[in-house]
Amino acid sequence: MKMSLELKGIILGTISGLAAVGIAFAVGVVFQPKPAAASGAPEALLVPPPGSPANLGRKLFLMNCAHCHGADARGDEGPDLHGVTKSDARIASLIKDGKKGEMPKFGAKLNDTEVQALIAFVRTLKD
Repeated sequence: MKMSLELKGIILGTISGLAAVGIAFAVGVVFQPKPAAASGAPEALLVPPPGSPANLGRKLFLMNCAHCHGADARGDEGPDLHGVTKSDARIASLIKDGKKGEMPKFGAKLNDTEVQALIAFVRTLKD
């Protein structure tokens, strides 16, 4: 049984149209915007009280760390900082000395007060 050229065109057109709709739907799901709290926006972070070390730490984080750890500190190139269990001394060492091939040294850029402020801020990041 031979199919007419017109019928073949209708079938192929229908299949192509359905495929295009399926692809459009899949792309829409993949590129759907994230909710505000998970969007990586700085507003997604807890804002510590003004004048507190953690508030200074938040500002320092956004200026120095967010480009790798994400503006919401959930990780990007660098790891997620929520619920960090390392000691304050270990965190200070990582900030000051960096980690070869993974994190730059900030010891020459940040003073001890600023490093402690960053640690205070990291401690506010809960899961």
